[in-house]
Amino acid sequence: MTYLYNLVRYLFLVIVSLIHIQANANEIALSINEELIDFRMTSHLQQNFAGELAVMHTDFEDNGADQISYRFYNQDELGSVNFELGARFYWLDADAPVGQGGDGHGLAFDIGSNHQLSDVFLLEINISYAPDIITGGDFENVTEWDVRLSYQLVEKGSLFVGLRNLEVDTGQKDFDVYDDAYFGLKFEF
Repeated sequence: MTYLYNLVRYLFLVIVSLIHIQANANEIALSINEELIDFRMTSHLQQNFAGELAVMHTDFEDNGADQISYRFYNQDELGSVNFELGARFYWLDADAPVGQGGDGHGLAFDIGSNHQLSDVFLLEINISYAPDIITGGDFENVTEWDVRLSYQLVEKGSLFVGLRNLEVDTGQKDFDVYDDAYFGLKFEF
């Protein structure tokens, strides 16, 4: 219990210390579905680095889950394609069928890309994987992927639709925390 208490306390301090960076967010995105709400604040830092603070709640298939994550990544552009490579610190509390849920925390490796299809359409792909060795709590590994198509409606605002899958392995069973489509709004500053 002391380990968990200290871990939560240190994670909270890290998130609070990172929030000051997010106060100057360059992008804010809100994703929703009947079973999902996800709020993200992204700050573009110097020399192609960026940080993204995300808070998610889902009730996918009547199994509730909450996730807080911070993604730090580097990006490089090649023509109309932007590549991203980084890491995601996360805490996830998930319910599962037959009471096999739990909570987990750790570090996920993150890779992504976005491609400007035209002046108004943007395709984004992101994949995260946290192997057992850097995953703590009740999960052995966590895998997440996200595909999103954005339409720039106004100069600094976009509508988007996407497909997302967040899956955890408890060691006894794999289950989907979320596996469905969503839509949302994104504003840039």
